[in-house]
Formats: sequence, C-alpha cells, structure tokens
Amino acid sequence: MKVLIVDDELLIAEGIKHEVEALFSDAAVDAVTDAADALKLAEDKEYDVALLDVDMPRMDGLTLAKRLIALRPAINIIFVTSYQEYALEAHELYCSGFLLKPVGERRLKKAFENLRKPVVHMSEESFAQHYQGGDVLGKKIKMYREQRGISRQELADLMNVTRQTIHRWEHGDRIPDVLTFMKLSRLLGVDIHDIIEVDAE
Repeated sequence: MKVLIVDDELLIAEGIKHEVEALFSDAAVDAVTDAADALKLAEDKEYDVALLDVDMPRMDGLTLAKRLIALRPAINIIFVTSYQEYALEAHELYCSGFLLKPVGERRLKKAFENLRKPVVHMSEESFAQHYQGGDVLGKKIKMYREQRGISRQELADLMNVTRQTIHRWEHGDRIPDVLTFMKLSRLLGVDIHDIIEVDAE
C-alpha cells in the first residue's frame, strides 16, 4: 500500500507518517510539506491513499485533491484538518474520510478500514501477516455462509474453487488472498471489513 501525506507543518506530516507506518507495516509512506512536491511524486507513483491538510499556502488541500484525482482516479483522499467548516466541500469530492486534528490511531485506522476504493493489490503474504488469526477469519466465513443458507459446495461453485478449499478457509488452514476476500464478501452479502476485522471477535 502506497500512502502520500501532505501537511505544511513538518512535525504533523511526520507524526501522521509514523502513525500510518505503525498501523500498516507493509505501507510505503511519503510525507511532504508542499502541494507541488506532492503532485510531482504522484506523477511517478500510484498512491492508494493521500492524507491531505486543507489549509495550506499556495495550494489548498481541496485543490490538491482534485489534481491528484485527475492524475490518479483510483486514489483515496482523506482530509486531515483543524477546520470543521471544510467538511461539506470535502465530501462533495467523494473523499474517503475527513479527520479533525489531532488524529488518533483509532480514527486513522477506521478511516483506512472504510476507504471508498479498497486497496486490492496487497500480496497474499502481507495480507495474511496483517490479518493474523486465520481461525477467526474462518469462523466468520462459515458463520456468514451458514446465515445465507449456502452449502460449502454451493459456495465453492460460486467462487470457482474446490469444496476442500472452502473447508480449509473455514478451519484456518489457509487464508484467501485479498482479491478473493472481496469476491467472497460480495457473494456473502457483507462488507469485507465485517469478515477481516479480527478485533470484532
């Protein structure tokens, strides 16, 4: 996952970078204090998430967000600001989040869990490492499958996998990759985070 942080105050930018890296060990995070520098980086890198201050000199965060979206349509924008009055304009840009400073770990984590455009190119290894506890995930898959009245064989047919694969998922012997999880969540009619949020147990 690639993350871009833009805040004209260096200490805040570095602080948010530290929080993101603490939450997501696989994240590659760039933190800059100038919107022009952010745009240059975005020309070369396909960022998944951009955390933007709103009130910045030369170019405000709302304008920067529009230009980033024009460059990278799949990017998620999370605004981080001290000013509540920007909320309406921010949401008109269909942003993924609007956080008021100071940003705590819990709210930051929640914002990443509810991205409008889910990050789907995480490797299977890093996905499994981040969501440790395959037995918990397996129990949730089984619970939602049974709630929908779907047999293992029926789910296997829908997923184009074997019945044994479903059995392994449900018993924590294997963890599906993130793309498979997204398909699974759609078939089971639940949000992907309802399955992978292990803290809910």
